[in-house]
Amino acid sequence: MPEKPRRPMYAAGLIEDSDGNVLITRAPSALSSETRWRFPRGEVEKGESPEAAMRRIVRAHLGLHIEIIAGQPPIAAAVNRVEAELRYFFCGVAAEDSTTEAGVEVRWVAKGQLREYDFDEASISVARWLGESIVK
Repeated sequence: MPEKPRRPMYAAGLIEDSDGNVLITRAPSALSSETRWRFPRGEVEKGESPEAAMRRIVRAHLGLHIEIIAGQPPIAAAVNRVEAELRYFFCGVAAEDSTTEAGVEVRWVAKGQLREYDFDEASISVARWLGESIVK
């Protein structure tokens, strides 16, 4: 029996700074058809662990070295309109190189302010959860 094709796997980071703010990014329309806000993420390459992918993606695109604190089990999500598996990691910043990929907008946002941003389909439920988790 033929093997079922594997859905693409993406690693995404819930990266906090020392003040508890969360990093969100947005690509300009010249780089991507998706210009809504999202948590840093990228595709896991063949033979790469999701943890290694998370470190590679954040280092290459945002110039950050991260410490992965905890990972969540994969969830099904539409990423760029394709059904995929998305694995979130809670991360802290270990070091910065100050080299952000050209054109990528980066913001450190208080969790309570996340609801003020227009997130992409794959990020919106996590953004709502984070924003609501601090409001009692």
